[in-house]
Amino acid sequence: METKPVTTEEMRSLELNAKYLGIPHRLLMQIAGREVSRVIIDNEAVKDKSIVILSGLGGNGGDGTVAARYLDAAGATVEVFLLGHEKTISNEDTLTNWNILKNLKRISMSTLTTETAVKSCKAIESADIIVDGIMGFGLHSKLREPLLTAVQMINKSKAIKYSIDMPTGIDSSTGEVHGEAVIADHTISLHATKIGLTLAQKYAGKVHIVTIGIPREAASTCGPGDLSIFNQPRSSSAKKGDSGRILVIGGSDVYSGAPALAGMAALRTGSDLVSILAPELVVSAIREYSPNLMVTSLGTPILQPEVVDIAFEMVNKNDVVAFGPGLGIHPETIAAVKSLVKKIVGTGKPLVLDADGLKAISSSGIEMDPNTVVFTPHWGELKILLGIELGDSKNQENRIKRSVDAAKQYNCVILLKGSVDVIAHPDGSYKLNRTGVPAMTVGGTGDVLTGIIASLLSRGGNAFKAAAAGAFVSGLAGELAAQDLGDHLVATDCIEKIPEVFKDY
Repeated sequence: METKPVTTEEMRSLELNAKYLGIPHRLLMQIAGREVSRVIIDNEAVKDKSIVILSGLGGNGGDGTVAARYLDAAGATVEVFLLGHEKTISNEDTLTNWNILKNLKRISMSTLTTETAVKSCKAIESADIIVDGIMGFGLHSKLREPLLTAVQMINKSKAIKYSIDMPTGIDSSTGEVHGEAVIADHTISLHATKIGLTLAQKYAGKVHIVTIGIPREAASTCGPGDLSIFNQPRSSSAKKGDSGRILVIGGSDVYSGAPALAGMAALRTGSDLVSILAPELVVSAIREYSPNLMVTSLGTPILQPEVVDIAFEMVNKNDVVAFGPGLGIHPETIAAVKSLVKKIVGTGKPLVLDADGLKAISSSGIEMDPNTVVFTPHWGELKILLGIELGDSKNQENRIKRSVDAAKQYNCVILLKGSVDVIAHPDGSYKLNRTGVPAMTVGGTGDVLTGIIASLLSRGGNAFKAAAAGAFVSGLAGELAAQDLGDHLVATDCIEKIPEVFKDY
């Protein structure tokens, strides 16, 4: 049970991650319904009382139908009214629980499909207790009929009113009242109070927070819930560039493949356009990797201070910068990296800093922004960033602590790569990503991760969310590649599996 209010997005993420951890929504619904009934039974003498449950077509309605069974068992006279046609129930688990009630002759069931039917429902007027299970979290528009009339009828009733999760009519994200809303005597918040409820307290009555079986690890483990906020269909009116313009700055006479891998990963993650800015010596080699990459030469053998202004011009033409893959650590390059990173951070443009870029930026004193900047070090690079001995690299608690230390020191998000990735924020919060396989120790997979995160950042999510989702996608793509190739995969095999991850989740 979470005591801190959560957003609608966070709640959906928690439910999806709980499912990923083996706890299906149908189980959460059973627990939620039981907890709703428990709160009512603890606060009211329900025996022989008339309890009317108004259920919507989604998950909130399912919670209400489950609660009906427990309230009946406690001796109440229970009537359940479905607001809409039975065939239009949108939640599979809600339909299952609605069908269960058909087998129970003690509980009265009816459908109210029109405004007139709701107005004619005498049970609402005469009830001792009304349970509002019409709409929970996720409402973002005005109520339609017959829901609006149902809300009006509930408010006119003299019954004691209990709302499940949110009083119907209130936006769970903003607290906005969409036309009218149930004025509850009690609100039973599932798992946590929703942000919108804290902004519309006069409708909530007494708030009861109940646990519904979501484990704490659903919040601290990267999973489908972290990806869901980025995995949305494109608008039918989308045009080129709307899904992200990514600039990769990297490459050297030793490493030509690294920036290409990052760029291709960004494209496979869904970005529209990827440009690569690289030293003159490797431009031709990078162009040969794929015609989908737009490659521009720095005009110099390495990244050096005199071309920083040229590079910055390209930065301003793109949405996100992935900086560092294959860059090299020549003294002039290190000086150029510090200068260019300072300029990028000054614009507020999202930045993913990796590999040699991290080595160059250590002890620079540049103030980052944790909303927009992600560093992606492995253990050795983290040691360079912190400038101290880090201790046991295999101790998970030590890895978490050192990651948080680095996040605080540089005021950015740290994604520490490893068999279990650590994503750390300067505020001390962190997530762990457990996707991936040992075969991903092959060269180039870190560059793939950089490209994935850069692409996700271009969709408007903050750095912590993009890093968590990126780690999940990268590791799962590696798992899928290993299913086909075992320990013989290469980084490009992981790239090709990225779309499959988005399709599955």
